[in-house]
Amino acid sequence: MNKVFLIFILLILSLSKAETLPIKKIKVAILAPMGKEATLKSWEGFKTLLEKDFPEDEIILMPVTIEQFQKTALNNEADLLIANQTAFLSVFPDIKLRWLASLERNSSAFNPNSVVGSTILVRSDSNIYHIKDLKNQRVSAVSKDALGGFLLGYKAIYKEGLEAPKDYFITFTGYPIERGVFTVQSQLVDAAIIPTCLYENMVKARQINPKDYRVIAANETVASCVSSTPLVYNWSLAALPTLTEKEAQVIQKSLFENQDPTLSTWRLPVGLGEIYSMQRLAGLIKVDETLWETFWRITNQYKLWIIAIAFIMLLLAVNHGWLTWIARKRRVALESSYHRLHEYEKMLSRADRVNILGEVASGIGHELNQPLMAIRNYAEGSLLGLQKGRDPQSFIQPIERIVQQVEQCNSIIKNLQSWVKPTTMDQFEWFNFNDFMTRMIEIIRLQTKNRVEIELHINCDQKVFTVVSILEQVMMNSLLNAIQAGANHIIIEAHCHQDYYKILIMDNGSGFTKEELDAPFVPFRTSKATGLGLGLVICERLMAVIGGKFRIDNRKDGEKGASVRIIIPTGSTIEEN
Repeated sequence: MNKVFLIFILLILSLSKAETLPIKKIKVAILAPMGKEATLKSWEGFKTLLEKDFPEDEIILMPVTIEQFQKTALNNEADLLIANQTAFLSVFPDIKLRWLASLERNSSAFNPNSVVGSTILVRSDSNIYHIKDLKNQRVSAVSKDALGGFLLGYKAIYKEGLEAPKDYFITFTGYPIERGVFTVQSQLVDAAIIPTCLYENMVKARQINPKDYRVIAANETVASCVSSTPLVYNWSLAALPTLTEKEAQVIQKSLFENQDPTLSTWRLPVGLGEIYSMQRLAGLIKVDETLWETFWRITNQYKLWIIAIAFIMLLLAVNHGWLTWIARKRRVALESSYHRLHEYEKMLSRADRVNILGEVASGIGHELNQPLMAIRNYAEGSLLGLQKGRDPQSFIQPIERIVQQVEQCNSIIKNLQSWVKPTTMDQFEWFNFNDFMTRMIEIIRLQTKNRVEIELHINCDQKVFTVVSILEQVMMNSLLNAIQAGANHIIIEAHCHQDYYKILIMDNGSGFTKEELDAPFVPFRTSKATGLGLGLVICERLMAVIGGKFRIDNRKDGEKGASVRIIIPTGSTIEEN
């Protein structure tokens, strides 16, 4: 019994250990000349590429400086190394490397093409136009081991017969590589050897003004970047002994088969022979004093001044802390004010709903004026005809029109009620637009006594499914607005589409003002002496009720006047009874 219990306990312990087995980590050390954040962003596609083949492992990108790169490589603190050839030369042959591939293109890097060159940069006001003009000048470079930041540039200068330090003086600025550009800007040096594409990317990032600089000896370009030297392949991928042979083969196969340029593309690895020969050539340089050594010399020489400056900086830091605290206090106050304003906004929203009820009440009076005026015209015409003894049968049609306008009054009231409650499909019906417009034009001509010329252009004979009374109300408002704006010529165009019907009304009146076009549907704003300022508001809201749109503008054909666009759904998805 005790043996069974012991076996049970051991089984549980083994299962718990199996469940807590750590996830394997594949560490990739990447040389970071542009800083940590830029490096992580540039190589995110490579990480994605590895994650496809190692879904259960954790891929860790480790941006490192050249010093950290050497330490990481020598101590086997990573599984993969990504760097330029000069960085590999700094640890070769002290470590055992397995070359996997050389980078062909990385679209996320500051220089997408994996070729590197040197750009020799001078100030635009400088008298240096050719490499030979560098004689007796001060030149900065990134590092004695930097391929684009020194070696290629040094080789190009050497070919022109200039040697350092006999003919010119070299100063190494170190990383980040942008320092070389700023040494030229501050006139600490006369020229700078920088990697190709660095200058163009600093211009794009607005770190420098291109008018302040000039590139000399420009003879090659890559991806819109100017180089002063020939271009060579630069970045390579190598595996350290911590990575198994099987894993290395999987990675190499994945890199060569990848066709997605956003994840970086690779080629067979290139050798280090040419880089090694350039390094040996540049190794003859003896720099009397580095920039760092110059810094310490100046620091000891002006110690008191530096202490004074440090004290001032401390005071500024304290002042900054104080201002930060004040700013935080004010931010809290602003947040409190924001919450109060939010409450006021809710109150205004409720007040706006009450205001809408007032608009409805005013809108009823505004909209009923039109059909009542039509009723009056028909009634007065019939009365005048009866007084003259005309045949009573001739008044049947005017009386029918009066009945229609009474029904329109009823529809207007229902339509205005739609502002405050949803519309049902009961009021929708199929109708012919040609017949509808004929009736509308007849009413307008009656009210204006044929003083207005109306042109009607309809490109199709299509039935429309909508609320006829709402469309009639909107059309009547639009036409009367044009007449009241002084128009004597109105053009109505109708175009059929599968899902919508577009109506365009153009007139030769005074048109809309800029204030009306900037905020077209503001209630109770009018330029008319007797107007309420609700016509456009009612039209826009009623069209929204039936799923349509109402837009205003001035004419775009060069003629003076207003343009009204009405778009209504055709009901193409609804079967006609």
